[in-house]
Amino acid sequence: MIIRDKIVYVYDIEVFPNVFHCTVKNTETGELHKFEISCRRNQLDELVNFFHTVNTDYTFGDLYTTKIQLNTDKLFCGYNNLHYDNPIINYIIDYYVVMKYKGYRDICRSIFNLSKVITTSSEDDIRAWSKWKYMICFDSFDILTMLYSNKLRVGLKEIQVTMQYRNVQEFVADWQADLPENQIDSMIDYNINDVNSTEELLNRCKKDIDLRIAIEDEYGVRVLSKDGVNIGMKILTQKYLEKTGQTWRDIKDLRSPMSVIPLNNVILPFIKYDSPILTRVLDDMKSQIVSPGRKGYENKFVFEGLQYSVGVGGIHSVNKPEIIIPKEDEMLIDIDVASLYPSMLIEYEFYPKHLGPEFLEVYKQIKDERIEAKHNGNKVKNETLKLALNGLSGNLQNEHNFCYSPFAVMQIRINGQLLLLMLAEKLTQLGCRIVQANTDGLFVLLKKDVYSKVNNVCREWEQLTKLTLEEERFKAMYQYAINDYFAITEDDKVKEKGMFITTVKLGKGLTPKIIPKAVINFFKNGVSVEETIKGCQDIRDFLMSEKTGKQWHVEYNNEEQQRTNRFYASTDGAYLWKWKSIGEHYEWDPNKLSDMAYWSIRAEGKDPNNPPLVPITKQYQNMLTASGVTLLNYLDDKPIEERKINYRYYIMEAYKIIRELKPLQMSLWD
Repeated sequence: MIIRDKIVYVYDIEVFPNVFHCTVKNTETGELHKFEISCRRNQLDELVNFFHTVNTDYTFGDLYTTKIQLNTDKLFCGYNNLHYDNPIINYIIDYYVVMKYKGYRDICRSIFNLSKVITTSSEDDIRAWSKWKYMICFDSFDILTMLYSNKLRVGLKEIQVTMQYRNVQEFVADWQADLPENQIDSMIDYNINDVNSTEELLNRCKKDIDLRIAIEDEYGVRVLSKDGVNIGMKILTQKYLEKTGQTWRDIKDLRSPMSVIPLNNVILPFIKYDSPILTRVLDDMKSQIVSPGRKGYENKFVFEGLQYSVGVGGIHSVNKPEIIIPKEDEMLIDIDVASLYPSMLIEYEFYPKHLGPEFLEVYKQIKDERIEAKHNGNKVKNETLKLALNGLSGNLQNEHNFCYSPFAVMQIRINGQLLLLMLAEKLTQLGCRIVQANTDGLFVLLKKDVYSKVNNVCREWEQLTKLTLEEERFKAMYQYAINDYFAITEDDKVKEKGMFITTVKLGKGLTPKIIPKAVINFFKNGVSVEETIKGCQDIRDFLMSEKTGKQWHVEYNNEEQQRTNRFYASTDGAYLWKWKSIGEHYEWDPNKLSDMAYWSIRAEGKDPNNPPLVPITKQYQNMLTASGVTLLNYLDDKPIEERKINYRYYIMEAYKIIRELKPLQMSLWD
């Protein structure tokens, strides 16, 4: 890959007290560059010279005269490298003139000490290593921060799992102890695998990279390592500074803090209801005084047969499993508010007042750019700017952001749900059934002969609220819960949510996709679950994964395994266990004895009401209780017919969902 005339090199490092290793891969040629510092070899010189141009004649006396000279032809890429790999390489380059006269053990120990500080310090506590975190000895970008926000840290192994990478590999070792010499080559293989998987991820992110390069060219900001929300904030900030003639120093400490917010001061004056139930809800909300944030006030109530929940976090209905299939004289439509939160901010001027009206002008410009991208079919830019617009809502409640304004947050969220509830009330007055309400939209079942009236109500609501509604029609909806459903559009496309999503999303965990595929195929096409599952020829559809915390050990066939594992249910497999130490002894509580433990103690002729101390040192948990499994951390090419898949497990899991849905099938007037 070439970016701005520079060859992209993917790299990753491994650090032990006595071993350091770095693997770098040229994404254009596939050539691997390996740098090792251990008892076997010391490639410090080669490492430093590869990452940046160095005067190799430097001596101790030159320590404080070292000048950073960047490579002009290389761009380095990693996963979590900005937070970990980069500071360590920068440290090595910075202290190269000292390290080059040290033995390998002293070099490795000093690198290890820095690594330990980085991995044990919080993100905000970087004083001990901030010099090397922000030093720029070489040009680089980070795929982790490009894909995810600062608060969401998805490990590379989870990425390997969810992108169906061939080899999900961890290196099982004590990372705080010396690495035995006979394990160095295995560690290097692991290091190379991480580099190869990062390269594959890089190739999958080409559209994201192209977008960021275009944004850099257009706005003059560095965003290659930024996620969508941060890109939007960076652009928004820059445009705001240009608009106001201020500098970052002028605005970086601006805030509009509030310890409490009376909701009566937030609610728009024209909001009102006809029904006594909703009027009480509104009156109750007006009486509340809340603190900033999502927690606190919540009001649950039933209106026209549907349970709702409103509060500081937004509106949603509480739904049970059911199937909604309109009759010949019925319609099922999804009515959504287009860009609810950004639109409310603009139309009602719910913006941070400490930033002035210029902020509103700039924010509106970003929205207009997003609309243009959507109309032009630029999906990536549209989605990124959408995240940027919606991400402002999160930064409005971020105490560390110059946009911090909890009052504006409450204005947007409280009024947004109350306005949507006004629409729901008007629709029910026409005889419509609200199937689901969630944040910015309603699923509505109605008679076809009232559609014109529904349309009139929607247009009147738009005029009143200054918001825009979007409509999508469906032939059927299969709803397990509020965020777990699939619906069939009029042109036979499937809208999937939650547990019914049949595609794998990066970093979102791995569940067997054959199960939602079988359920959808059963209801949509009348194909039996057995036929779908047994007819599937792709083992990847059967795969699932589990990741354990550091306090757990994982065992399979009495052998310790890595903490992240990919597997499928099989008839000839073993159970996958995780265990943790719980001390040398455990005293049974007779009130908490399981039936098995009770009768086991009775069988031994002992009193179960006075059980003795039992030497229990481990607490075990089965990671898939319904079946044995076969590990597939390495995705081989074995034919699916030879895999001994436990089809019964997948069939039963699919039927569990179907049984929850099918008995409740109904129409509006059944």
